[in-house]
Amino acid sequence: MIQHIHRPRATAYVAAITTAVVVAASGCGSNNEPTPPPAGSTSAAPSPAPAGVDDRDPDQVMLWTANQLYSWRPAQDASAAAGFDRARPLLDPTYIQQVGASAAGLARVTGASWARWAADNATITASSRITGDDHPADTGGKHQRVVEITQRISAPGITEPDRTVIAYMVAARQPGTDQWRVSMISPR
Repeated sequence: MIQHIHRPRATAYVAAITTAVVVAASGCGSNNEPTPPPAGSTSAAPSPAPAGVDDRDPDQVMLWTANQLYSWRPAQDASAAAGFDRARPLLDPTYIQQVGASAAGLARVTGASWARWAADNATITASSRITGDDHPADTGGKHQRVVEITQRISAPGITEPDRTVIAYMVAARQPGTDQWRVSMISPR
């Protein structure tokens, strides 16, 4: 049996492979790759600030964020991470990525307490204030504060003492704007 090589088909096949190799190789040494933005910066404009919050004031940004982060509705919220989700408008996008699925860990609440609050249809409402504690000097791009968060637990027929959380917070100016976003929260 004699096999015939169809020259036009073989030539087209070799040309296609050669073209693919040349195209792939031409991109290997290119200096046209975009430079990634520095850590902590994003190229997108910050999301709009919630009504009533001046996101040009880093203290307002930190207080609003703390209030959202530590206010919960356990009967409706799957976990304390829901507070983190509500705080997203004033969180730095890089920080959101860094925290990821561990957002509930910022809450320091046990599963038993959460289940009890859910069963009691409790609402946990946070109010916060900047403390007078010493903090590093402010810079044009970073403000660091110690924030005291008081959580009031309200449930029909239930009396529970307020909870207090102390958190170290950092607000960072967003690149190319006068807007601030929280870039770190560290409860003590």
